[in-house]
Amino acid sequence: MGDGVDLTTDHRARRALLADAVAALESRRLPVVEATCDRLLGMDPADMDALLLRGLALGASGQVAPAARMLNRVAAARADYAHPCRDLDGMLGAREFAVQVRACLDLTPGDERLRLMWADCLRKSGDLTAAAATLVALLDDEPGTAAAHHELGLVRAELGEIDAAIAHMQRAVTLDPVPALGWGNLGMLLKIQGRFAESIDAYDAALRRAPRDSQIRVNRVVALLRAGRFAEAWQDHEWRFALDEHTGLPLEGMLPSLATLPDLPGRPTLMGQTVLLTHEQGFGDTLQFCRYVPLLAARGARIALAVPPPLMRLLGTLPGVCEMVPADSKLPPYHWHCPMMSLPRVFGTTLETIPAEIPYLTADPALVTDWAGRLPRRRGLRVGLVWAGQARPWLPGFTTLDTRRSTHLAQFAPFGAIEGVQFISLQAGASASEARTPPPGLALHDPMASVTDFADTAAIVANLDLVISVDTSVVHLAGALGKPVFLLDRYDNCWRWLSGRTDSPWYPTLRIFRQTRIGDWEPVMEQAAAALAEFAAAAR
Repeated sequence: MGDGVDLTTDHRARRALLADAVAALESRRLPVVEATCDRLLGMDPADMDALLLRGLALGASGQVAPAARMLNRVAAARADYAHPCRDLDGMLGAREFAVQVRACLDLTPGDERLRLMWADCLRKSGDLTAAAATLVALLDDEPGTAAAHHELGLVRAELGEIDAAIAHMQRAVTLDPVPALGWGNLGMLLKIQGRFAESIDAYDAALRRAPRDSQIRVNRVVALLRAGRFAEAWQDHEWRFALDEHTGLPLEGMLPSLATLPDLPGRPTLMGQTVLLTHEQGFGDTLQFCRYVPLLAARGARIALAVPPPLMRLLGTLPGVCEMVPADSKLPPYHWHCPMMSLPRVFGTTLETIPAEIPYLTADPALVTDWAGRLPRRRGLRVGLVWAGQARPWLPGFTTLDTRRSTHLAQFAPFGAIEGVQFISLQAGASASEARTPPPGLALHDPMASVTDFADTAAIVANLDLVISVDTSVVHLAGALGKPVFLLDRYDNCWRWLSGRTDSPWYPTLRIFRQTRIGDWEPVMEQAAAALAEFAAAAR
């Protein structure tokens, strides 16, 4: 060319330097990113790609103020794109990311993208009131912002304001009907309110936009199950294996060596064939669905169970179980494999055909006698208490759920006024420490320090007259043993307890006391205490 500059060579050099900078950022070699971007900016001070990478490197190294200035400069030049500060999400911890978002927002307080990001940071940090205020202010300025309505719907839901959350989510999908996420979250909120037909319609709209989204499919299944529409749900229930947070062995197609147990209504016999049943997800799930083991044995199957060690002694007594192995050990030979929660699909279970003959689990008689000697001398009724479920902070979205299904021992204060009742703690985990300070009048014996597994817990339960518990594995254990159970259930309850019922087709001895408002345990405790007083009076 006339001026002696080879633009092709110059373009190739720029692309190579950008590739180097991106690779250095991905490997967190931040000084290399800065040096490389400085070279690029020396070639062109208005190079937005170089400015972006330089700003991200500054943000990732904790240089908040200069990063904010540089990222905002890129954001101004690329107003139709997401704010580049978003790219730091995942590179920084939640607190550090929030600090960087706030710094960018302080420089450009009117940036809608940053206001949404800041509200999201506040929601995830638990400051729901401030998140709501931020979003309300944004919608006052820009009432047609679909993303703000969506985010405010999530905030209102966490605040327990489900009707308001639904209204905002409906507004979001009206303003912008394209994203599947909005329809999926609308389906979730409608499900919480028991509006199942509308919920499933919303999920269907989401799946038309994202048919391979496993989370939406599983959420739709939960709505069907909670509505009692089991036959429509079980096949899609297998999509749970595609979820990142799922625990347990996947089905055939995920691991080719697994031979998936087929649906059995048309297959009358499994004579001489070994069926490997594997634990997945929580203890309660396995305790609930191990009821199908005798049904498989009745078809001639040999059953091998792979379950966590705390379940091995108890489940080893099930009819047809020929082999027990720890869930994380080498699996035994088998003809068919089935994860425990797929057994309802295998048997084509409907509400009318739930196998609910109890007890289907029994406590070891020797252990029952042993624990009878360890418990206080009987004076009236013995009632077991559980007030908190296992916390699962490693599972996305479960922190809020686990908080809602749990309460504190102090909430059981109304039970202390009931005469003729001895209370026994069945609480495990971090919340067990509350047993040392029961509410006034509630004398509580705590044997759990000596419990090694569910066989011990079953033996204790066998010595009780009643179990009162929030939604935990102990509910399933007591129900499987045929013991009367009072379930203290959260408003947005698990699918297995259905909707609008005070009984359960899974456990004939179970009675449900359910919240009528999210987080409000007081009426639940008062109703359960009154029922316990009647139970105690009838036993005298």
